[in-house]
Amino acid sequence: MKYFAALILASCQFFSCTTGKTLPRRSDPLKQILAGLKNDAVGREVLKNSSAYELQVIYTQIDRDTSGKAHFTSYTYHADSTRYFYPASMVKMPLALLSLEKINNLRRSGYPRLSRKTAYRIDSLRAFQRNFSVDSTAPGGLPSIAHDIREVFTISDNLAYNRMFEFLGRDYINRSLREKGYSRTGIVHRFNYPGRDNRYASPITFYDASGTIFKEKERFEEHIWENTQTGTQKGKAYYNAGDSLVRQPFDMRSKNWFALTDMEKMLRAVMFPEAVPEPGRFYLTADDYAFLWHYMGIFPRECDFPKYDSVYYDGYVKFFLFGDSRAKQSGTIRVFNKVGEAYGTLTDVAYIVDFENNVEFILAATLLCNRDGVFNDDKYEYDQTGFPFLARLGRKVYEYELKRTRKVQPDLARYRNALR
Repeated sequence: MKYFAALILASCQFFSCTTGKTLPRRSDPLKQILAGLKNDAVGREVLKNSSAYELQVIYTQIDRDTSGKAHFTSYTYHADSTRYFYPASMVKMPLALLSLEKINNLRRSGYPRLSRKTAYRIDSLRAFQRNFSVDSTAPGGLPSIAHDIREVFTISDNLAYNRMFEFLGRDYINRSLREKGYSRTGIVHRFNYPGRDNRYASPITFYDASGTIFKEKERFEEHIWENTQTGTQKGKAYYNAGDSLVRQPFDMRSKNWFALTDMEKMLRAVMFPEAVPEPGRFYLTADDYAFLWHYMGIFPRECDFPKYDSVYYDGYVKFFLFGDSRAKQSGTIRVFNKVGEAYGTLTDVAYIVDFENNVEFILAATLLCNRDGVFNDDKYEYDQTGFPFLARLGRKVYEYELKRTRKVQPDLARYRNALR
């Protein structure tokens, strides 16, 4: 199979593709959009207290030239690559990309039978490790990287993320991301795994009916990855692992970090790989990209494996536009995205398209919904404030985009085809 990188223009430079020409701006459309949100109580509340809500927004317009190449113009509101917020499940996106890339690198370096669909098993050598060799939700009942990726995008499954963490290992993750230019990102721990020493990556074996294809021993990674983001002390109190209230700020220095600016940049690398110079790309095939777009863009009810019931409604992991509703969507408008939700912080980073009206744009936002300043108490204003605000923000940007003039209509066929 030819790699997607062979199809792109070598002359495309990141900054020219990202910003295009610098033109005088009569007004900032994001300011206009946010002003419109002040017409309702939720919008007024968040924008009036944007510092308390730790609100950051990046809105990126996409314009095509006559060759179809995308040019980007971004507008920001309080976006700060150095200011910490808890990224939660957003870190699953880079692990999915790196897992596919590692498989491709292994395949070309002597393991041609290896693919994202290859079955694997995880073994344990220590008390805090767990064996994993059967997945009843997967095709054939066997784990695979492909199935892990399905689960992290369609419903944001934590255990699937943990398994990719085992495959990659902490050093591989962070060194790879820094090599690609994601300098404000650090992924240092698993989810829902108390007592786990994150320096260890478990043994993993990929195999098929004829035997072992690739095997990796346990890895111990001594390097300490330091979180250099500011504002890692959050709130006024928190509940510790023993469910006791500690009356001091919650220290998040040991948690994962992932700046909103890096998230938006990474989404461009997924949805518009031709707009990123070779050192910043993920080494993926055309089929890998189509696979990612499919599971980033479908609703949970459209997933083939596993089949999800109505608990996972269309807006379940689509905070922009749909997050405040449980209504079934028509599918004309699609949100290719990843979300995060934990410790009161909601984040969504999305490429949004309307196939009927040929609209496309990128939107990224995060806000903290923790009015009492107490962390780990499960008392967060997601439903009252967070989901309504993000959904309305998405709709306001979409309404603006519907009216925006485009000299060249985008060809969205590759994204539409990926959803089939």
